[in-house]
Amino acid sequence: MRRFSKTPKVQGQDAILIQAPASMVWPMIRDSKTMESWGPPVEKVEVRLLPGQTLEGVGAERTVHAKFSEKRKGWYEEVRTEQVEHTSISFLITKDSFGMSKMLYDVGAKMELHPVSQEQTEFVFTFYHRPKNVLGWLMNPMIKADQKKNRLKALDSIKSYIETGQAIKN
Repeated sequence: MRRFSKTPKVQGQDAILIQAPASMVWPMIRDSKTMESWGPPVEKVEVRLLPGQTLEGVGAERTVHAKFSEKRKGWYEEVRTEQVEHTSISFLITKDSFGMSKMLYDVGAKMELHPVSQEQTEFVFTFYHRPKNVLGWLMNPMIKADQKKNRLKALDSIKSYIETGQAIKN
């Protein structure tokens, strides 16, 4: 299974407080197919399990078909690199059609849940990557700003979806 080549380098992290218990939020990140309902750019998710897996776990892969705008649509493939049941999931992007792999390596994310009370959960969304060349270094401030915009949109959308049943889609 593919892993980060080095300890992941945090490029951005945001959190949101969701008015729901962690037990209600966990299934939304545990099952990749639910991203079709709440993920702002997500149009379709294809999941590939490892032999012997009946549910997604470490080593499971997914292809996410995303539409960030009319001109910016494509896909990315991820492998689940870590999972702490009811708490967190980490992914590494292994291929993409957006051009990330030309400028970055160790591109990935972590979604964490922190129960605040029986009826509140903090959702923390962290992004990782390392610039791999001069273009990556030059583009990194714009990439980080774009990741932040997308991360905040995803947090707002999952909060809205869990609390009201309405996602905030692109």
